[in-house]
Amino acid sequence: MILFAGDPHGDFKHLYPFIENRRDIALVILGDLQLSCVQELEKLARYCDLWFIHGNHDSKTVAAFESLWGTQWKERNLHNRVKEIQGKKIAGLGGVFRGQIWMPPNKPLFFDPIHYCQYCPQEKIWQGGVPLRHRTSIFPSEIENLAGLQADILICHEAPKPHPSGFKVINELAEKMGIKKIFHGHHHDNFDYRHLNQNPYKIFNVGFRSLCDEEGNYLLIGVDDR
Repeated sequence: MILFAGDPHGDFKHLYPFIENRRDIALVILGDLQLSCVQELEKLARYCDLWFIHGNHDSKTVAAFESLWGTQWKERNLHNRVKEIQGKKIAGLGGVFRGQIWMPPNKPLFFDPIHYCQYCPQEKIWQGGVPLRHRTSIFPSEIENLAGLQADILICHEAPKPHPSGFKVINELAEKMGIKKIFHGHHHDNFDYRHLNQNPYKIFNVGFRSLCDEEGNYLLIGVDDR
């Protein structure tokens, strides 16, 4: 069974009742893990096959970034690739669109991280690459790479249309990839697409500390009362 978890924002205790007594769960977290260390990932992985993509909060601090990219856990990030999990090909698009890089439908300012670094002031270069903040920014090169692949499911942090804050470029990507379902996080409201979606694939917004199964059935709906 594949379960999709919405933005945990550093708190994962709500997930354990759904994975502790099972051994057949693949858990896919849709970004904004917002970690301070890797212990929580290690604990979750005792009970499930753990995967994730990154969200915008995962580059807000060095600790959050290093927890995902500075350890062996970077191999579990599905961003910019396709992985077969329990018989389903799942593609990942982590991060968010930012105007300093690309804010669709506007033309991108930079195609890829190398292009950005060619024009970035040297004092802003971080660990030999783009600034920490933009480690979770979406570049056109990533969309282009995914567009050449095929998958059953697309997981992303940003939303597609018809979400009010969604991006048509994600819909276009899904069509090129032959996607049947999209699961996304970022927006904390569990937006209901059922009566609005005119696409040949289904879309599910898994909101703040929410959880749903592969069919889009919500097992848990969280409320962001922070």
